[in-house]
Amino acid sequence: MADFNTHVFTAAAAASFGATVCTKLLGLPVSTALLLTVGGTIGGVLPDIDLKHSVPSKILFAVFGAIAAIAWMFARLDDFSVLELWLFAIAIFLLIRYPLWGVFHQFTVHRGALHSLIAAMMFGVLTAVTGEHVLQLASAVSWLLAGFVVMGVIIHLALDEIFSVDFIGARIKRSFGSALKLLDTQRIAASCLILFITLVAWFWTPPITELVLLWKNNQTLWSELLLPEYFLRPAP
Repeated sequence: MADFNTHVFTAAAAASFGATVCTKLLGLPVSTALLLTVGGTIGGVLPDIDLKHSVPSKILFAVFGAIAAIAWMFARLDDFSVLELWLFAIAIFLLIRYPLWGVFHQFTVHRGALHSLIAAMMFGVLTAVTGEHVLQLASAVSWLLAGFVVMGVIIHLALDEIFSVDFIGARIKRSFGSALKLLDTQRIAASCLILFITLVAWFWTPPITELVLLWKNNQTLWSELLLPEYFLRPAP
């Protein structure tokens, strides 16, 4: 499997390129491009959340805990004092970062159900829901962010498969085929749970029509987007 740095830098490079294309193609602000880059980079390490002692797992659960704590704190801003708000927020963060993190790893196996295309779809749907209802993003941006997260996850899975082939020794490692798969047939219960979460979360996703309209109204010619202007000028 590819190491952490390979996953991060590859996903970040692909996400930044994609964000640049979307920014110019759809006329997006720079802040949205940065958000899409971050989303794609996070997606590039998401599958390793099931590796208990990995850096991605600890970072992602810390991020989830921080988001949940901040969201709760601002939602209940008028109900408690500042001290109470912070104490409850810290408790929520610690609960997600440690006990929930521990319970999660009791029921997950590395390169299991989360290393699959249906898991990538689940991460995308959950991102769209989070973008709309937690981050208060526009519907189109929520779906773009979801797409970048899915892209990052698929890049991660593809890299794991590529690194499962020893090109120098001309052999295939035993781990080949365990990353880029539709679903985990050895853990049907976990795969069914992922599908269930995806279907339930779909009911809270924002409408995709706004993204479709944005694409139709702001689309630029690919030649004008990718090539320098002097390449497009007619010859004298």
